[in-house]
Amino acid sequence: MQRPSLEAIARDTYDVAVIGGGINGAGAAQELAARGYRVVVVDKGDFAQGATSRSSRILHCGLRHLAPGKSVWEFALQPARFLVACNNARKSMDSQKQISATLDELVRPFQVCFPIYDDGPYTPWQVDAGFRLLKMLGPRHYTLDYVRHTRKTLDAVPYSRWLRERRKLQGIAVFRDYQFVSAGRMVIDTLKDAYRMGAVVRNYTQCRGARRAGGAWHLEMVDTLGQGEAASVRAQLVINATGPWGDSMTAQWTGDNRQRMVGLKGIHIAVKLPQDLANWGLMSITRNGETLYCLPWKGMHYIGPTRTPYSHNLDAVVATAREVDWVLGEVNYAMPGLGLMRRDILFTWAGVQPVTFDGDDPKGTRAIRIHDLESAGAPGMLMLTGGPIMTFRIVGAELADAVSRRLAPSVAPRELCYAASAISAQLSALGNRLPGESIPAALLRDIVAAEQVMNLTDLCLHRTHMGDDSDQGLDAIEATAAVVAELLGWDPARMHAEVAHYRDYLAHTFPDHRAS
Repeated sequence: MQRPSLEAIARDTYDVAVIGGGINGAGAAQELAARGYRVVVVDKGDFAQGATSRSSRILHCGLRHLAPGKSVWEFALQPARFLVACNNARKSMDSQKQISATLDELVRPFQVCFPIYDDGPYTPWQVDAGFRLLKMLGPRHYTLDYVRHTRKTLDAVPYSRWLRERRKLQGIAVFRDYQFVSAGRMVIDTLKDAYRMGAVVRNYTQCRGARRAGGAWHLEMVDTLGQGEAASVRAQLVINATGPWGDSMTAQWTGDNRQRMVGLKGIHIAVKLPQDLANWGLMSITRNGETLYCLPWKGMHYIGPTRTPYSHNLDAVVATAREVDWVLGEVNYAMPGLGLMRRDILFTWAGVQPVTFDGDDPKGTRAIRIHDLESAGAPGMLMLTGGPIMTFRIVGAELADAVSRRLAPSVAPRELCYAASAISAQLSALGNRLPGESIPAALLRDIVAAEQVMNLTDLCLHRTHMGDDSDQGLDAIEATAAVVAELLGWDPARMHAEVAHYRDYLAHTFPDHRAS
């Protein structure tokens, strides 16, 4: 997946330009390329750098979509929301089955438990009904291995000894869910397949302007690495898949300032929990009615997310001390025996989920929408809102369907491939790194040569699993930098600067808040 110059990109006219190289932009590019569209996809930063890499990493079954909110009567009073919930749950179940079957190197199963309390929002029969509905909505013969433990069998669930007020427990629901091992690798593999089918792919490329002329869009592209490159790229149709930046990009390109999305900030904290909880996750309800996850991860657990409307600097989203304290308070309420404190936090992360705007709810709706911006004076421009990480293939197909209703493909279709790349398979075969253990130099060279690695941060956070380890790759960072420097021609000063930048980036973007 070679990174072309902007001059080379500007020589052609494309059927579709996808702006945004997160998971939904990548999914759209893959599907469009397979259908015979000439596609160019760009991102102003690295691929998967935004909302995709900051998610909760769950390829979940969709149970949370069926939670009505503060009252079980909300769906009865608002049937339209119930239909949206069922549609989203169906997509989640379909996605979980397909992705877990075709991308096993990049997903892993684990068991989740959900405690049911006398004073909780849901009764055992309601939880049973939710899983029966999931089974009806999902693919045939696909199960979640659902079991509801009663008071007599609670000891079979490791979390039971840590939960609050055991005397109030009516039972614990246990089911199978999945995690994405690496959201960044999933994006890269999807883009590499689009590239194989003819798509043009480039990171660190910002679309700063768009004008319609001669039946095509003329997109002003600039290189954001300070290399001075700029070019006008022509495309018949544009997809705004910039996630949290969606509204601001639409306003910049078209002058239309209408709100179509809401950004919800979510934070997570990474900690080490007792060994008996390894490979087990917890889903609980917070005191303000939100869903809180405690999920296993490489010998750690991460806990979150929050869901707070956010409209500040999207390029510098970090967990605040106040948000960290809220998460600590909620997990300690759910499991008081843990007694977690700030000193237990290994690192944190924060991201902004782009959900669809809803005038009746400040936190928006989970509905996935494709907005035709012709009414905003921008014919041939589409904007995506919603679209969680787990449904990216379905969303990619829906975006391609929307394109096909407006534009015919210009080249022969190709057969796409959902399998993980050879590099992802090799990374998976390595298993969990130990602190200080380097990724083999030959594999690092393959990654740098074929996956548009522009700096050390790209490599550690979005191409390998290093940034997700408990040490975030720091124990092996110098050895890793030496391999990269040899391939990219960095002198010693540049190599040391890259290491320093990676350390600074981690400290700022993934703070532990132990001393705050």
